[in-house]
Amino acid sequence: MGEQRPWNEDETNALLEAYFEMLDSERRGLAYSKIAHNRHLQSLTGRSKGSIEFKFCNISHVLAEIDHPFVVGYKPRSHVQEALRVAVMRQLNTRDSLIGSWDTQPKSLMQSPTDAPKPAAASNERGPLFEPTAPVMQDDAIWHRLAGLWDRATGGTDVAARPDHPVDSIWPSALRPAGVEEACNWLKAGIAAGEPARFLFLVGGPGAGKSHATAHVVEGLHAENEHDEGLAHRVYEYKGTRSDVVVINDATISLETSNAAPLISDINGAVDDVGPLPTSRPLNLMACVNRGVLVEEMADSRSRESQDWTAGDVLVRWLYGSVAKGPDESVWRLSRQAGRDFVKSAQLSHLGNPVANILAVFVDECSLFEERPAITIGADSRVSAEDYRIVPLARRREIRDVLSPAADLLTNVLTVLQIPDVDARDEYSTMLVNPVIANLHSLRSPQIRTGLLTLARSAELMSATRMTYRELWGFLTRALVGDAPIRMARGNLREFIVANQPVGQSAEDDFQRMQRLSGLRFNQSIFGAGEWASASEGSTRDPVLKLLVPADPVTDAVPGSDPDSPDEGWATPVSDAFSVHASDGTPLQSLLESLPNNSPMRDIVTDFDKRLDEAFSKLMQQAHLKDDKRLDATGWYGAYLTRLYAVSHGISAFRREIEMLITTWVQSPHLPDGLKSPLRTLLRPKRNPNASGSSILPLFDSRTEPITGRVSIPKLAVRVKEPELTTDRAGQGEQVLLTIRTDGTRMSSVSLDFPLIREALACVDDFIGVTDLIDVTAPRLERVRASRLLSAHLLGAEFCLADGDQEVQLTQQEQPR
Repeated sequence: MGEQRPWNEDETNALLEAYFEMLDSERRGLAYSKIAHNRHLQSLTGRSKGSIEFKFCNISHVLAEIDHPFVVGYKPRSHVQEALRVAVMRQLNTRDSLIGSWDTQPKSLMQSPTDAPKPAAASNERGPLFEPTAPVMQDDAIWHRLAGLWDRATGGTDVAARPDHPVDSIWPSALRPAGVEEACNWLKAGIAAGEPARFLFLVGGPGAGKSHATAHVVEGLHAENEHDEGLAHRVYEYKGTRSDVVVINDATISLETSNAAPLISDINGAVDDVGPLPTSRPLNLMACVNRGVLVEEMADSRSRESQDWTAGDVLVRWLYGSVAKGPDESVWRLSRQAGRDFVKSAQLSHLGNPVANILAVFVDECSLFEERPAITIGADSRVSAEDYRIVPLARRREIRDVLSPAADLLTNVLTVLQIPDVDARDEYSTMLVNPVIANLHSLRSPQIRTGLLTLARSAELMSATRMTYRELWGFLTRALVGDAPIRMARGNLREFIVANQPVGQSAEDDFQRMQRLSGLRFNQSIFGAGEWASASEGSTRDPVLKLLVPADPVTDAVPGSDPDSPDEGWATPVSDAFSVHASDGTPLQSLLESLPNNSPMRDIVTDFDKRLDEAFSKLMQQAHLKDDKRLDATGWYGAYLTRLYAVSHGISAFRREIEMLITTWVQSPHLPDGLKSPLRTLLRPKRNPNASGSSILPLFDSRTEPITGRVSIPKLAVRVKEPELTTDRAGQGEQVLLTIRTDGTRMSSVSLDFPLIREALACVDDFIGVTDLIDVTAPRLERVRASRLLSAHLLGAEFCLADGDQEVQLTQQEQPR
């Protein structure tokens, strides 16, 4: 068998024994032979020299992460599997001869000298707050598991995998994108049965789960070309029982820099081996392709005439979505085409002779936060699929976790991170104020999980992008441990929580400590709102923050008391909670008392939030507190409670506009009634909204902006009739195109996305509105309006002269020939 088989427990123990024997010798200054240890392991495991060396480097990486000495010469290398990490930690805890362990606690990067806790225990009327020798959690295994999130955070080392990497992590695998599971099983069945060749293409951006799916396909197959050094390669070859498969694991890697179209060459090579007359051992193909690769390959293909197209040209054009001109001139044809935007199938033939059945899955077409549409692949390899749906915000509680990859992954991750069955909302259940425990307890509630995922989905729709599995893991990591993975080493999280316990020095000091800890609470961390995190700065580097910061509900806290209706306001209960007299209770107490018994806010609040509320109230009772500090603390805590309340209900900023975007997609080609008038006003604002006048566009201005109000200099203009608006989303994925017509003539089209909808909904009663997205929408609106001034559209147009407040009608006089 090839090197792709997992390391079993006996092999791992032998590996660790050899490694720590070498490390013991180094620490004692004794001579030893690395090659002797390697040869001994080869004889025990049957592994290659390079494979064993790479595992030694993995062990060094685990030790380096906790500032532990490692064997000189085995430089730390990432891509560490969780099973090996756990085994290393277990080995450390049982070897008394080594200094230091996983629990050794170097100084936190986030701790200042004045933050050190007092050596004596502190308490208040609620009981002990900090005990220097007390454990932070009752189950140390949780800390081991939480530390694994450092590798799953965005940009971590354990996110993607080579096809020969076994999947042995403690972390669960999420549901694969729509169609991937079925497509992989289709290919595996073809390899096992030795049927006519099958070609599978997984198309999408990095981090979308393509390599993980590939590992599933080649599991149990024999690797023909071993790669011992641990690096990702372009091509892997595997031998099955009755047929073989070539895997293009990463089509961005080119073996020959002179080859302008390596994917086309790979396809042609596979077809040459299959041939119009298949051999006794069919050769299958699996290719993981980033969309950018198709753009480059198309550039090369366009240089050839259709009669010179190869099989690679035909398939790349099909994947790209390019309409093939002159297909009859090519000897390669695609027939029996079927499917939808996210999955499609065809049969490749040469001069009418079938060569291979083709299946393509576009892995990032469907959001991971929506339910996966079911697909079936028939005996003839033809695919059929359900419609992809976008669920409105008000109905997202109906989504079934087992069909949504994001919901399924979150639920399973929480299962791995099981905590002692105590209620964190009980003020006496834990001695430490712990935001991580608070996150885990809040997310036990299905309502809170739905709210968190709804907010993330809203952020996707706002940005017109979709999270990959890489960003999804980054998002879940932020929801569990905040931005700790980019602020401190994995072993420092426990120290940071202990070091920032409120120890009763002063009300101001306790509140500041609680503010530091709150950066780990998910209602803060997913928006980059921790004390050390600058949201604007972080969003330029972190793809998760880039999506979520614009969705921060604090930026659009609309007054009202209906959190369940996207068309209504929701933030009044929070603001009212701060208006109560001090003797009537604290803001959090007042907020909870004003809410119905079934409010999800009751599920999200934990003991951590109650202690923060208490710290704020004690701070406000300090007579000597300066006004600026009082205002700063009130503003900060008001934002904290606003986010907590909003996340519990799944409320993002601008949810009215997001709901309108979803409604527009669902109702296409018809525009929602609430959007027709605002869009017409945005596209063709009237010169005088109070009158029944028309919209006019200047003919010779440098910018195509409608004339409104009084003009100081006379301008020649054309009258613009009220446009006819329709939408189209066929073949556009989640995008909707707005088509503008006048008297039945198509003038132009524009993407009807969140910025355009938000700008449109700012228009009221024929008065044009402006938002902070004007810089995004203005150039697009100008292009739409400029299309009206094309010479082909001016025939029969009405012209006028705008002068002051008046308009002088002009007529065109036809010149005699």
